[in-house]
Amino acid sequence: MPTHLTRRIFRQIIYNALYPDSYCSCRPTVHHRWRACLYPSPATVPSRTLFGFASDQVRKQKPPNYSMGVQDMIQLSQALVKHERPPPKEKLVKAFTSVIMEKSAKHATPMEDSEITLVMATFQYLQKTQGADDELGLTLEEMVYTMYLLVNGGLERSAEAPNLVAFAKLLGHEINRREEAEGQYKARGLNMLAEILASRNRPQEAHDILDTLWSKDPTLVKAQQWTNLLLGFAKAGDQEQMVRVIDLMKDRDAPFSSEIHQLLLQFYWNSARDIDMMMKWYDFGINRGLVPTRRAQAAVLRACSYTNNLEWGEPVMRSYLDKAPNTERERNEAWILILQWAAAKGKGFEELKQLLGVLVQKAKSQGIDAQPDIKIINGLVAMATFRKDAYAAERYLALGRQWGVEADQSTLVLQLEYRLESGDLDGAHIAYDELKGYWSAADEHPSHALRKERELRLVNRLVTGLCKRKPVNYSLVMGIINDLDDRMARLSPDAVSALALVHLQRAELHELVDLLNTQVHRFSPEHRAVVCNTLAEYCLDPSVLTSKIWDAYNILRRTFPELGMQQRNKMMTAFFDRGRSDMATHVFGHMRHLDMPGMRPAIDSYVLCFEGIAKARDGESLKMMHNMLILDNTVEPDTRLYNALMLAYWGCNAWSQSLVYWDNIVHSREGPTYDSIQIALKVCEDARFGERHAKDIWDRLKRFEIPLTKEIYAAYVGALAGRSLFNECVELINNAERDASYTPDVLLLGSFHNALPRVKQEAMDKWASKAYPAAWAEVKKLSKKDGSGPGRAQRGMVYNINRDVRAWHHLGVATDD
Repeated sequence: MPTHLTRRIFRQIIYNALYPDSYCSCRPTVHHRWRACLYPSPATVPSRTLFGFASDQVRKQKPPNYSMGVQDMIQLSQALVKHERPPPKEKLVKAFTSVIMEKSAKHATPMEDSEITLVMATFQYLQKTQGADDELGLTLEEMVYTMYLLVNGGLERSAEAPNLVAFAKLLGHEINRREEAEGQYKARGLNMLAEILASRNRPQEAHDILDTLWSKDPTLVKAQQWTNLLLGFAKAGDQEQMVRVIDLMKDRDAPFSSEIHQLLLQFYWNSARDIDMMMKWYDFGINRGLVPTRRAQAAVLRACSYTNNLEWGEPVMRSYLDKAPNTERERNEAWILILQWAAAKGKGFEELKQLLGVLVQKAKSQGIDAQPDIKIINGLVAMATFRKDAYAAERYLALGRQWGVEADQSTLVLQLEYRLESGDLDGAHIAYDELKGYWSAADEHPSHALRKERELRLVNRLVTGLCKRKPVNYSLVMGIINDLDDRMARLSPDAVSALALVHLQRAELHELVDLLNTQVHRFSPEHRAVVCNTLAEYCLDPSVLTSKIWDAYNILRRTFPELGMQQRNKMMTAFFDRGRSDMATHVFGHMRHLDMPGMRPAIDSYVLCFEGIAKARDGESLKMMHNMLILDNTVEPDTRLYNALMLAYWGCNAWSQSLVYWDNIVHSREGPTYDSIQIALKVCEDARFGERHAKDIWDRLKRFEIPLTKEIYAAYVGALAGRSLFNECVELINNAERDASYTPDVLLLGSFHNALPRVKQEAMDKWASKAYPAAWAEVKKLSKKDGSGPGRAQRGMVYNINRDVRAWHHLGVATDD
């Protein structure tokens, strides 16, 4: 039995929720139990299973694994949003220090963006609530250590991290103020703030801070800060400022040295992969009289080999080889660069094998017992991985095996990467299985090896790829997930999204809720949006069963209260399209109960809902929705809303009430739109004495010389036809060219036919065949359907012509009484 099944059994026993595995034919029981959790039903008599457990045991959901103190910070944020009483200040101070102390532990996970946001909100609250003689409750050293965590831990250094920067500014200036107040000014806060700003693509702000400190006291600024500033401008791509900083460094006792030149070149290759800038700044250093270090030359040669810039790198290679290596590390590095250079020149496997033998013999002739090790082979594999050449990478590994060199952890990481790049998921999983053997040997804490961001990123890519491959090998995926879970590793947003879809497709709602509870709470808003959008797209997929969509929607709205109004409106409309107006109105009700600012439904949501009710012809939903509208004091009705109400009451056969809203539109300041006129004429088609209202509307249009569209003209013909005014309709159609420059077509003739009672359709057929044979022939090519229904018993068969109307499409048309 696969290992992950054993773990699942133990977990289910702990949760007192043992039930058959997903491979069992009893799987629908799990789905039913989830629905029972969402919608409580009367208690059922429990039955006993083979193992003696009651089958109706409710499984407990996994709670989010918050850091210590985070819950109190969440409570504070919610209280501030809802204008409720926040937790006591002493409790918040304790929560703040608890989070910082936990993150300062030896093997703690870095601070996430969500945690930084909560800590910053707590710090701001403590600042605002402190009195004249009241301190924050935090010691100076606690704040300094918090700043240290922001500098050295947390998010990727390549991310701009606006929340981290905002918090660093607050904290840095508070440390500065506290140091001045306590008479021990060291500018620690501002120095660390400058380092953060330089690394987060804000080098000019860092420059201003360092200039201010230097003018105050040069000893307050360490020489390393100018190097950080130079790298910050390099990351921002501001070469002019880089030159200015280099000139400034000479005056600030931190001249541009070979070591700084080396750091700059390594940055351009290791972080930016920008060979052009690397070449430019290599020449810049030479022109400034610097002698490149051996490591700087190695970085240049590695970049030239990887990118085939061999011609430019030839002089660098000659200069590099002129210097004999002094240590074993330098010798290994030289061998790697020589082999990479040869491979870049197109040397084959056998030629590289011979070259390696020559290097070994040369070392022996010098009295050095040197043998190729795995670092040398990894150098070749790394270049092949960069070039996305999986075949060459495998050949280089075979070369290592011929020399008796065994793969190490770095080899397996490279192997995992190039196999993922080539789409070889099975091969990538084999590399993963070997790689995790090194994780179990990690010192003190099982997550230590996974702290390497690259390894975790690759494993997340493997999970994502396996989840997207069809058919999904579920046991394989869950084996990896359980390995990561045991090591408290974090899944990426893409991996969570892909795995969430797998759980949804398998109707594993408990597993989905556990996954979201334990992962998405730590994501930044941008990363939460990735998962949220994936689930939202699933809910809009017309190929998925409605019951599955409803379950997914309920999980989505509970997990992501920030789900946007546009997405909620789309889901509501999708349920209407599925013929489930009850679910659609529940979606609207959920929107109304949101207590987040700016998240309550506006007029657009009401309009979409009333339009859906019109299509569904659901009188009960209309009554409920109209009551909601009446009680909603945040919505001021306008023409769009009245149009939607007209449509909804027309769809539910309440024609008289529908025309009441036409009167409201006519007497409003905004006035009707073309859509309003078309909807009103559509209502007149079915309403008792509707021809009177229709003629009144038509007279107003003529009186105010409103341009007539073909949709309006066809709607008026339909309104008269619906009241059996056959001859008047014939006259209108015959005069359409003269009165509206409208040649009778499929829409006009089809509207006439479809609106007529069944007993007059045959006469219309004969008349149209003679009067407009070509247009009528086009109409008769269309399919037919039964036009009768509640309130429309006299209708006969109707042609499939699109006569749908919406609450708004066009610009308004002003009119008065």
